[in-house]
Amino acid sequence: MLLNKVILWTPRVLSIVLILLMFMLSLDVFESDEVWYLIAAGFLIHNIPVFVLTLALIISWKHPLVGAFIFIAAGIFYSIFMLIRGELDMIGAILSLGVPAILIGILFWLSKKRHLV
Repeated sequence: MLLNKVILWTPRVLSIVLILLMFMLSLDVFESDEVWYLIAAGFLIHNIPVFVLTLALIISWKHPLVGAFIFIAAGIFYSIFMLIRGELDMIGAILSLGVPAILIGILFWLSKKRHLV
């Protein structure tokens, strides 16, 4: 019974933590010396993944297979993008954002597989 609760709540809590981390990392746009509307546009652009993952979390709360697919796809896409962009120099970014997204997707899949929702 305890394992079922852990599998049910872990992907939800971890996805909230990941979304908050991504949001905090987007705040670096305010360090630039641009005009306010360029800063606002940059902030919105930096937060597109946050909006997508928040929507995915809302949907996956009741439909964990959707969350599994979206989080795994987002983690793989981000990891490939970082490898193409910076080769192996971006391994820290992949380990801090890409791998957790994939693990969250796997946990959502496990919660559906165990018929917890």
